[in-house]
Amino acid sequence: MDSRSVRSLALGILIRVARDGAHAAPLLDARGAALDGRDRDLLRALVKTTLRNAIRIDHVLARHVKDPLPRLEAPVLAALRLGAVQLLLMDRIPPHAAVGETVSAAKEIAPRASGLVNAVLRRLASQEPKGGRIALPAEASAAARLAIETSHPEWLAARWISAYGEEAAAAAMRADQLDSPVDLLADPRAGTLEEIRARLAEAGVVAEASPYAPLALTVVSGDAIGHPLVRSGALAVVDAAAQGTVELVSAAPLVADLAAAPGGKTRTLLARGLARRVLALERNETRAARLHRALRACGRRGEAHVVRADSGALPVARGSLSSILLDAPCSGTGTLRKNPEIRLRLAPEDLAVFAAAQRRLLAAALGALAPGGRLVYVTCSLEREENDDVVDAALSEVEGFARPTPDISSLPAVLASECGRDGVVRLLPGPTNDGFTAITIERARQVRSGSGLVRRDR
Repeated sequence: MDSRSVRSLALGILIRVARDGAHAAPLLDARGAALDGRDRDLLRALVKTTLRNAIRIDHVLARHVKDPLPRLEAPVLAALRLGAVQLLLMDRIPPHAAVGETVSAAKEIAPRASGLVNAVLRRLASQEPKGGRIALPAEASAAARLAIETSHPEWLAARWISAYGEEAAAAAMRADQLDSPVDLLADPRAGTLEEIRARLAEAGVVAEASPYAPLALTVVSGDAIGHPLVRSGALAVVDAAAQGTVELVSAAPLVADLAAAPGGKTRTLLARGLARRVLALERNETRAARLHRALRACGRRGEAHVVRADSGALPVARGSLSSILLDAPCSGTGTLRKNPEIRLRLAPEDLAVFAAAQRRLLAAALGALAPGGRLVYVTCSLEREENDDVVDAALSEVEGFARPTPDISSLPAVLASECGRDGVVRLLPGPTNDGFTAITIERARQVRSGSGLVRRDR
């Protein structure tokens, strides 16, 4: 495929993301499946680099476009961003290719806008240095400067600086600009950790043990996705930090994984031996079917019962589950590296919408938790409104539940170090990990004393 066609594919994905609210990752997987390795890598680089840097690039484009950028049609803005990113941030792409081939791609999708795209990109090529000039007034806040430098919403930069300090916030936001490594779950069904590493190495895939979870391998080099172990489903691509959150779950004959798809945590629970069986709930029919197939491929279909159900209306008896993992749908602010389009959509008021849905799911999960049982509430969000506040609100409405400090001796050291005095494990994004928040909840045991009264032991 010629490079112009790859740019057309990239532009099409960017338009779908901006106009239709689509997510980039599944589109990249679908469009890239038919490409050879070099074109697939170029497509991914074009889309991911554009989305990760859109806020910074818009800051530069605004100096060269007469109309306010939000007024531009989605195809026009997408083409401008795509061309500008190649000119200013992708050193290996010659300027003539960045301009000419992007304009050609724009002609196919938005012919009337190609003249504007051509004119603006040529001005950028002649007037802007690599990276583009950041022009902010001297009195601009640290949050404003960091937001433009790292292409994050200013409101989010201000929140993270307030919550975690400027140094930690800056490190997390810069980590969001990096490519994500591929992490694998080294399921013992496929061999020991070293045996799996050796089989990968035979095909030129170098993987190292991750500090975040006992069965996590991080790919250092090579095409892991194309390896037979991964293609067959024997090994799963599961974020290493996400695997680490499973270590908080209480081992039990049956563990419930609520909102289970795509299934990484279900597979981790089984591979780690924390559950003999998993009750995996998933509301979406397509995602539930995909989870069925994944479990069959790794030989664990008989160890999980996949149920299509709403986790806010659990199809189980009250108080019947001793161990629950609730990975609640969230804003995803810990995954801005893998899902960079989130930073272009998310608004502060959206957090309350997510929190309302999370409270409903957590209330149902608490109702299903057995006396003496443990529930681990996890999100890939770093925001207090979706974590601490959701849990505190839920616990204020019921009796007999508490937030204990987890036993960090059972956690990988890198996660144990992130457990606060309040018992919350919160990991900020880093060079090799996404961010997440995890909170453990336990239900008191009810023991009848000789007087017939109920005493709660925690």
